Amino acid sequence: MSDLAPDHFPGHPPVRAPGNDTDGFERGNATLIEQWAAVEDAARVVALLAGQPAPEFDAPAQALIARLTRADAGRTQASILALDELVATMRFGLDALLAAHGTSADPRPAAHCLWREYQRGRAATLREAALATRG
Repeated sequence: MSDLAPDHFPGHPPVRAPGNDTDGFERGNATLIEQWAAVEDAARVVALLAGQPAPEFDAPAQALIARLTRADAGRTQASILALDELVATMRFGLDALLAAHGTSADPRPAAHCLWREYQRGRAATLREAALATRG
């Protein structure tokens, strides 16, 4: 399986399953930023497989995700769930694409679908993060 959302990051508790808010896990600052960076890195691979231009580094988006770490926890739940969903989508989608890439199957149609899901999930995550960090 890809390292997009490993079971744990060194020095951090295990990453909780999407939507599981009952395990008492508090996400560390670095974990949110690391997950965002991993999603963006995975998007570059998906873009390559889909024949799309690779997204460039988006400093304002990364800064917005970083601001989530300082926002009121009660306001960040929707944005963290959106990021969890995006991580899961990209993790399993990229694993499937990479498996198909080594066969005679053409991965481009599936890569296009995953690219659209990435764009949708990214927009949702950033929209929720903007709402959560509004002053």
